[in-house]
Amino acid sequence: MPSAQLVSCLRQLWNEFDDIAPNRDRRSDGWIGDAAHAGSSSDHNPDETGKVPIRDADKINEVHALDVDKDLNVPGLDMERVVQFLLTRCRNGTERRLRYIIWNRRIWEASNGWRQRTYTGANAHDQHGHFSASYDTALEASKASWRLEDIPVALTDADLNKIGNMIASEVAKAVTAARNAELAVNALTRARPLNGPDGKPDGTQYTPLGHNVLMQGVPSPAKGGARVPMHELLGDIAEAVVES
Repeated sequence: MPSAQLVSCLRQLWNEFDDIAPNRDRRSDGWIGDAAHAGSSSDHNPDETGKVPIRDADKINEVHALDVDKDLNVPGLDMERVVQFLLTRCRNGTERRLRYIIWNRRIWEASNGWRQRTYTGANAHDQHGHFSASYDTALEASKASWRLEDIPVALTDADLNKIGNMIASEVAKAVTAARNAELAVNALTRARPLNGPDGKPDGTQYTPLGHNVLMQGVPSPAKGGARVPMHELLGDIAEAVVES
């Protein structure tokens, strides 16, 4: 018989604990049972070679229990919050892969509608959370996300400072861009005096924007958007009016 392996759904759960709490304590983590577990029926025992409460349909030597250390080392996130998040999903039917959870002298079971009971076992499970998986072949093999990343976590002071700095930086960029745009518009629209033949101001004015339009032309719909002199565009418009 091949060596035992943790069922895929709990392996996925274990990975997601690492994702949301990469610096968590792992000293109380575990899945395969020790000699004490081997002497009694336990989900920590391999289901093909050990004593287990249920035999599943496949012939894979699997363990259906996972212990995860309580110390997640993430501000605003603890095992209680994770357990309650999973219980909510179990109760509303979103999650069906767990049979029961034990944490901090309490147990919640699918068989009694996930109602809380006092746990009276020898191990209080106050140093780790215990998660037992279904023996249904499809459920135990599911690698679907447990959605632990959706657990709401309060922002820390460092988070708030980081967000504040990001907002301030973006606001500063927007203000600078607006100022530059205003300067550009002013430069294009500010009237400048024109000189007569004698080289002296003759009382007329021009703007760079108007000068560019006269020199470069404007897009003409009749010419497929090609730029034409202003007088030609006006001629096209006049013809269109007459024809209509």
